Amino acid sequence: MATHISARQTQFSYFDQVLGMPVWKGSKILDFGGNVGGFLANSEDHVDHDDYWCLDVCHGAIAQGRRDFPRAHFVFYNRYSSYFNPNGVRSFPVPDLGLQFNVILAFSVFSHTHLTEMLDLVEQLRQMLLPDGVLAFTFIDPSYDRSQNDLTLPSGSGVIPGFDGLRAGKLSSEMTDRVENGRQPGWCVEVDDALYIEPGDDLCQQELTVTSYCSYFTTDYMMRLFPDASVHPPISPEWQHCCVLKNTGRPGYEKLRRSL
Repeated sequence: MATHISARQTQFSYFDQVLGMPVWKGSKILDFGGNVGGFLANSEDHVDHDDYWCLDVCHGAIAQGRRDFPRAHFVFYNRYSSYFNPNGVRSFPVPDLGLQFNVILAFSVFSHTHLTEMLDLVEQLRQMLLPDGVLAFTFIDPSYDRSQNDLTLPSGSGVIPGFDGLRAGKLSSEMTDRVENGRQPGWCVEVDDALYIEPGDDLCQQELTVTSYCSYFTTDYMMRLFPDASVHPPISPEWQHCCVLKNTGRPGYEKLRRSL
């Protein structure tokens, strides 16, 4: 099985800016999909490692995190992922870690899941928050031009070609009707070289052997999914938006499902 080790170390700076430079010290932090703990790498003394938990579906990343940050808590999460953990258990619930958290973070996690899986996991994570807790997760907007954050990139970088003006010939009959009635797609999944526009749950059930699986959600669609959230634009040098949810008056997962 391939080991997916991330070299990214910008997570602390990103979330620190998005959340308005909160007091991290003394906060219980869950880094969902935190890989080797890159969040801690540049957090200096702002974060108590004893108060940091990382859940990830990659065995190798968890092992390295434990070596690099021995005071922090790294827990393997054996949930199926077509790319990161193809031998995992489908729909495996988020494990009970025995505490609730002030902050739950997820950087570039739901950019690799189906909509249904994202809604399920977000609801589970919100239940793990303290009453004043915050969940912040990133997502990729298919119409966002990454050259706005990185001047070294050519104009139009990262934009899914034609997503804002999809040709009817590339859509299902149901989606064609929506587009013709002014309903532009809100999300899509790119599996290797194939683009799926708002695919149903059947895509979740397929046994996929993939080299890449990327999900994209428009900012407007994310705000529709989570009307109680605040959505933040990318912070350079990153090009992912961030959805921030507080643990107050949240709608349940089933209510979200019915609203789609």
